[in-house]
Amino acid sequence: MTAFSKVSIRKELLVGMAVLTLAVLSCGQDQQGQVLNQAVVHDPVCQSTFNYGSGQTLFNFCLTSNGNLVQFTSPEGFEHIREGLTGEGYGICDTGLNTGYFDYAQRGASVNWNNPVIAQPGGPNTFPLKMTRATSDQAFTLTQAFSRNPVERIVKIIMTIKNTSGVPKAVTLLRYADIDANNADHGDYLNEFDYGFESVWGYNTGSYSLGLSLVPTSVSHSELVWDKPGAADPCSPRLNLASTPFFGDGSAGIMFSFPLAAGKSKTVSVEYQRF
Repeated sequence: MTAFSKVSIRKELLVGMAVLTLAVLSCGQDQQGQVLNQAVVHDPVCQSTFNYGSGQTLFNFCLTSNGNLVQFTSPEGFEHIREGLTGEGYGICDTGLNTGYFDYAQRGASVNWNNPVIAQPGGPNTFPLKMTRATSDQAFTLTQAFSRNPVERIVKIIMTIKNTSGVPKAVTLLRYADIDANNADHGDYLNEFDYGFESVWGYNTGSYSLGLSLVPTSVSHSELVWDKPGAADPCSPRLNLASTPFFGDGSAGIMFSFPLAAGKSKTVSVEYQRF
């Protein structure tokens, strides 16, 4: 058990309109209110919800139309993402221009995206499911393909980024999650975080864990734990990194780094799993 005493941390609850335009906010805000500069925040409305099992086998999750995983419930009675301010999603950095593009649900989204295009032949709440978004400057297109393994309690996300700018780019692609395992540790929002070579996770001793793992790849990657729940700037992902193992209200992610020639694509895959 950690030597830290557990103190109550109250998260802000977002109310009001589905989309709120924020003024420029400091990234040095308190943890619970942290959002990225010049971002919009959207209410995490589920475009598709997937349910499986009951009791110990229950595995429910939902996705927004922008491709955010904003609920992960397993087993019954244990939520690991949708607690307080919900944060999950993706970020891209054009490292040559230091230009970032991101969407982290209630943790902020940059304004330089076009609307998503959803390919779901069977309609909402069915697979196959792909969501594609282009950046408004026509630099990149990100396609996400979602699937699940209900027995192993896995949500798989295949991310394909295409360089549509017409010139070579150096790119980082980030998957981020404000993990609040075990109902935010029954409401105090304190979890234990750590990482390995291909996975990062949040948990509580004697209870359940939510892990984010990459599907093995030759693409350069890093597993990251932040000491704040607020989202990471995709162009400054190493700010606020925690010394691990970390105990507190943190967040986790996996970052991929690679060159991308004009007109070319790169595909990487990640998996969320309760264990």
